[in-house]
Amino acid sequence: MANESSVIVARPAGFNPRPLLLLVGIAAAVAAGVAVMLWWQGPNWSLLYGNLEANDASQVVQALQTAGIKYKLSDDTGAVMVPADEVHAARLKLAAQGLPEGSSSGLDLINKDSGIGVSQFMENARYQYALETELARTISSLRSVAAARIHLAITQQSAFVRDRHPVSASVFLQLRPGGRLEAEQVQAIIHLVASSIPDLSADQVTVVDQQGRLLSSPASAQSALQTEQFAAAQRVEDSYVQRIEQLLVPLVGAGKVQAQVTVDLETNENEESHEEYKPDSAVVRSEQTSEQAGPGATGAGGVPGALTNQPPAGGTVAAAQPAGTAGAAAAPAAAQNGNANAPPGTPSAAPGAAAAAAAVAENVNKQATRNFEINRTLSYTRQPGGRIKRVTVAVLLDNVAKVGADGKASAQALTTAQIDNITKLVKNAVGFDETRGDNVSVVNEAFHQDNAELTPETVPLWQRPMVQDITRLALGALLLLAIALGVLRPMIRNLTAQTVTPALAGAGAHDVGPAGGGGAPTLAYEQQVVQAKNFVTQDPKRVAQVVKTWVGE
Repeated sequence: MANESSVIVARPAGFNPRPLLLLVGIAAAVAAGVAVMLWWQGPNWSLLYGNLEANDASQVVQALQTAGIKYKLSDDTGAVMVPADEVHAARLKLAAQGLPEGSSSGLDLINKDSGIGVSQFMENARYQYALETELARTISSLRSVAAARIHLAITQQSAFVRDRHPVSASVFLQLRPGGRLEAEQVQAIIHLVASSIPDLSADQVTVVDQQGRLLSSPASAQSALQTEQFAAAQRVEDSYVQRIEQLLVPLVGAGKVQAQVTVDLETNENEESHEEYKPDSAVVRSEQTSEQAGPGATGAGGVPGALTNQPPAGGTVAAAQPAGTAGAAAAPAAAQNGNANAPPGTPSAAPGAAAAAAAVAENVNKQATRNFEINRTLSYTRQPGGRIKRVTVAVLLDNVAKVGADGKASAQALTTAQIDNITKLVKNAVGFDETRGDNVSVVNEAFHQDNAELTPETVPLWQRPMVQDITRLALGALLLLAIALGVLRPMIRNLTAQTVTPALAGAGAHDVGPAGGGGAPTLAYEQQVVQAKNFVTQDPKRVAQVVKTWVGE
């Protein structure tokens, strides 16, 4: 016991800060390791919006994808999470697009129980509000419209009112940033609202945007025609530009073609009718011939009176007598004259001849009708508006990258033959017509690259996403290894290196020293270690007691 007391008294008294420092160092190392692991895993996520409907959530996610903002959806609550340092920027961008839109009741109000004692006025007001909300939701579905509000002015139907004001509607549109509505889209909104409300005409619908511009202002016929013609020319120009770019991009590469087309359209409608005759080409179209023959007239004819009953003078022929019957008429006349000159009582010299002459006399009538047709040409030509009068094309090409003999790519200008071939392709794409004055110009110049975005080939190695991820993982691993080897390992070694060597060595020297001597001489380190091992082997209980006392202190 004396030796044990001497060992305890031999240790220096006072507070030992080593265990506390060891615990603090271990805690700091663990915290640093956790921070490195969190940094290694990725950004710190923060809540952007929670409790969103499916429609709003899909629109928010699509807008975040378009803006290039990372996001994460919660499987439990459906909340949208974004990096903590981008929460405010994401909310501002979504707010500029009118997201999230939120839910509006609309016609769902009708399904709710109105309760007892609700007046007819409240029922009508609720129905009108539901109708306005449904129309606003429908119009907000348009791509360029962020939000819409509709106000209806519906007059009450009454049999005691003679003069009724027409039903009218006002539409307020909040357009998206950079969005605009075409004239036909405004007309579509007007007709949509007018078709949804009874007794509402399209003239009574007013459309206004957030800038206070009246979109439904009636335009004059001339202004509408000019707008339509300009839109038609622009559509044709865009079609030609798209054709040219689709044709040349495979040859020179994407982003190396710029084309501009100007189309001059014929805006007037022309109608022309032409009729032409050729007199020298007359042909018989139809011919009609008629012939009538009959015996000569034997009775007296003419106007009754003395002159008619008198025989004609000798040797004369009635002027009105037909030429074909002249001979037949002369014979009876001669016979009559002859009988008249003959003495009375003298019989006719040739009664048979007179009878034969009377039988031969007849009346013949011939008629012929011929219709001639002259060659005639009728032509009717109508030229509608929109005919192309002239096309002017300007194409700008960038230098093409070519690989040299050393394996390096360099931008080189196009040759004259290549430019000629491209010019031919462009002419065929736009339907080049030299007679109407079309013009095509193809120019090869190097594009200005100062404001151009870096392509994946020109991005430095250390700025590529994959390299940055690998670097972050490597730095995290090295930092954890440095903490383990530089902080934890020395602390653990320092803790385990505290042995009972000095105390055990002093106790061993006291026991083995000569009786009554002045003390044992100073032993070497190796000898102290050997003595400590021997002491532990000889008296393990005593060593355990000493270590227990140290731990308790």
